Amino acid sequence: MRRFSVQGRDYFALVVLSDHNDFDAMEVVEWVEGAPGGTLLEFRMDDTLARLSFIRPEIDITLLRAAVDIFREEFFEPRWASGAPCPPWEGGAL
Repeated sequence: MRRFSVQGRDYFALVVLSDHNDFDAMEVVEWVEGAPGGTLLEFRMDDTLARLSFIRPEIDITLLRAAVDIFREEFFEPRWASGAPCPPWEGGAL
């Protein structure tokens, strides 16, 4: 779990590494009054594909950009460093 803020609002990136599914996932939720709210974004990744599998309507671009950066840091960078299989990633800005 990783906490971050965008435009004065608090969010958590919940990282799910699974032995039971064929993919790993990261959900982004807003933190409201000391508790997680509903899922705003969900990313999924396996050895060949990374995708945004869910996005709630009306998500601000600044939140999306911050979440993509965290997804890259939590999922891609460790795989690059270890030499593990990894789907393609174009490192340009969103």
